[in-house]
Amino acid sequence: MSEGGVREAMIKAAWMLIAERGLEGMSTREVLARTGAPRGSVYHHFPRGRAELIELAIDHSRQWMQDQIDAIRAQTPQDVVTGYIDIWRRVVEGTDFRAGCAMAGVTTGGHDPAILDRAEAAFNAAADALAARFEQVGLAPAEAAQRATLLVIAAEGAVILSRARRNSEPLALVATQLG
Repeated sequence: MSEGGVREAMIKAAWMLIAERGLEGMSTREVLARTGAPRGSVYHHFPRGRAELIELAIDHSRQWMQDQIDAIRAQTPQDVVTGYIDIWRRVVEGTDFRAGCAMAGVTTGGHDPAILDRAEAAFNAAADALAARFEQVGLAPAEAAQRATLLVIAAEGAVILSRARRNSEPLALVATQLG
């Protein structure tokens, strides 16, 4: 694996660990175990250590969600809602309900203001991307922004409850009620 490949694999492993176990459950030792990277890789690729790895995992999560939202094929507001909920359904079902939102994991386990600010920016980016999609299907900007924020809030709760119940019914409820 190339230098950049190792670094990217470590960032993705940290992202998934946070999504599965929360911030407190993401250790550099587990990142190394999941990637097979040598022990010195953490400080070689991330001079500021775990904090830098967390920051980059957040950035990765933000970009991943942006790409997922951009891929939603929508002609109506319902399509936007369904598309976003389907992203989360794929995440929770695809991991057998072991993973959820990494930003929720960062937020519930984080105390560092810089990390929390970065997580807030990621949540805001998702809401902004959804608002843009709602506008593309005909909603006025103010309504689009409100619906997008509500959708993010509702989906986050539904993801958590889906993981606890180990089924996707809470996500289906959000899709039905907000669609």
